[in-house]
Amino acid sequence: MRALGAEPRSFRRLLPWLLVLLVLAAAAGLTIWARQQDAARRAAEARADAAETRLVAAEASLTAIGLSAAAATATALAEASQPETSLKRALDLVFEAYKDPSDGKLRAMSAAFGADALSFERSEAEHLISAGTHLAGATPYELQVLSTNSVSPDQAQIRTREVWTYDEVDEQGRRSRCVREESEQTYTLHRVNGGWLVDQVQLSGATRRTDC
Repeated sequence: MRALGAEPRSFRRLLPWLLVLLVLAAAAGLTIWARQQDAARRAAEARADAAETRLVAAEASLTAIGLSAAAATATALAEASQPETSLKRALDLVFEAYKDPSDGKLRAMSAAFGADALSFERSEAEHLISAGTHLAGATPYELQVLSTNSVSPDQAQIRTREVWTYDEVDEQGRRSRCVREESEQTYTLHRVNGGWLVDQVQLSGATRRTDC
């Protein structure tokens, strides 16, 4: 009977230790779980911080791009509104009309020149039309702006030195005449619709012509 009664007493003596072990195991498990949760929280916070940093960087980049685009647009508009730019566009129209003195090209010149200036520029086109020729256009004109004088907010004068090559050919492409002309002139422009219209053209000094 003693032998049988010893087992319960031994178990009762071990029970507190087992409970302690269970408590320690539970505490260890809770500690590990808490550490895992803390690590997960920190990782999530780190990802959130990284995402916020990327968002701020992206916003800054978009702001910089927007400011750069706005500055470029403002610069382009400012350049387009300069009288020198308008004069260059007007002379480009002249060059195109000399290469193809058709009604359409001649009418296009009227958008850039007033009546007096248009008459001056059309004289060469009229010569080409009467001779049945046009410029081959192999050599573009050369334009050097010598000075720009603002007469008033709505009027400007531009003095230029130009070189035009009149390489005239007929409808079959046969050369009729080739003259290289160097001259200086003063253009008077006035502001219109955000741009400039060429009102007058006045030659300055002698015009030099050489065969080419």
